[in-house]
Amino acid sequence: MRLVLFDIDGTLILTHGAGMRAFHRAFQEVFDITVDREVIRPDGKTDPLIAKEILSYFGKEDCWNEQSRDHLFATYLTFLRQEMRWARENDSIHILPGVRELLAGLSTEPEFLVGLVTGNLEEGARIKLEYAGLSQYFRFGGYGSDSEDRTTVTRMGIRRGADLIAPSPLEAAFVIGDTPLDIVHGHAAGAGVIAVASARYSAEHLQSCHPDLLVPALTPIEPVLSFMRSWLPA
Repeated sequence: MRLVLFDIDGTLILTHGAGMRAFHRAFQEVFDITVDREVIRPDGKTDPLIAKEILSYFGKEDCWNEQSRDHLFATYLTFLRQEMRWARENDSIHILPGVRELLAGLSTEPEFLVGLVTGNLEEGARIKLEYAGLSQYFRFGGYGSDSEDRTTVTRMGIRRGADLIAPSPLEAAFVIGDTPLDIVHGHAAGAGVIAVASARYSAEHLQSCHPDLLVPALTPIEPVLSFMRSWLPA
């Protein structure tokens, strides 16, 4: 069988900043830090790494410990649910072109198992997918709550998928993402990488990171499915 691991933000959905708004509100609540603009580039990073980089930007690295981390993330998840509810009520959750068709197509093909590889905390990923109406497609994943290192997150997702399909052999694993870090860490974890220029990064920028397949969008779905049916690890 073959695993297909999707990134969330910028690959499956756009939420018009709901996640970062929730993060910024949590930083105000927990650390009394006002984040009123993009002070770091969060694209492709895990939530723990994003939190550490924001603290570093404001010179408060010493505030990061197990207790403050747990408080921050609990607060963030509360705010995330509020932000995602607001986004849904205001039609600000955008499912990207081809996503529903590709997920529906993969769900009917017995040789594929669909999961996630995302920098979101596991509960954060579930909240975003719940409000986007996509939860039903995903049985497993690797999450930012597993590690701040994206390669480790990707390996965890692959391992969980492999456990689900055992004793059937794992023929290949694919990462589908929209950032250079999705490509770099997907390759580091041994996956084939499909880069989709659906968000901030241009096709030229993504191509410079050497994905195994580059597409401007996940539609039409047939080239993506054909690639995943035929690709073999090096």
